[in-house]
Amino acid sequence: MRKLLVRVLSGALGVAVVLGYWTWRGGGDSRTQTQSSIPARVWDGGGGSLAVRIETTCAATMRISFHERNDDGRALETWEALGPGEHSWTIDVPRGAGGTVVLGAEQPKVGDTLRWTISLNGQTIDEQSETLDEALRQGYAFFLQSEYDDYAEARPEEE
Repeated sequence: MRKLLVRVLSGALGVAVVLGYWTWRGGGDSRTQTQSSIPARVWDGGGGSLAVRIETTCAATMRISFHERNDDGRALETWEALGPGEHSWTIDVPRGAGGTVVLGAEQPKVGDTLRWTISLNGQTIDEQSETLDEALRQGYAFFLQSEYDDYAEARPEEE
């Protein structure tokens, strides 16, 4: 129970930071593009094949952001609304661009599950699974999140 609460609180803080950054970066920044679907290729691609496979027992929103690492770099914020079930994307990612992958449940109920596997060029770099054990309190969220400095150089997380 305590582990879930700590994870939910740290996750909520992470989402708040990401959303704040997206709002700040997107406000009047002509280099930031938005797209209401996850693309098969980002910009010119060429950095590797990022595959994201998810399972959800409730409606959810998948968000993947891409930001070039240099100060004058481009940014792309993508998202898709999803129904329950299995979903997957394979994205040709560019070198030198990182970002955040977030799967957020929409109005989850106790017992709902979010699960994903993220791989780069066939090698798993992240696996997460969470089940909602108790009803969410006001202001809390249920989601999975991973951040990468450069998708093309992502490595498995150390436990």
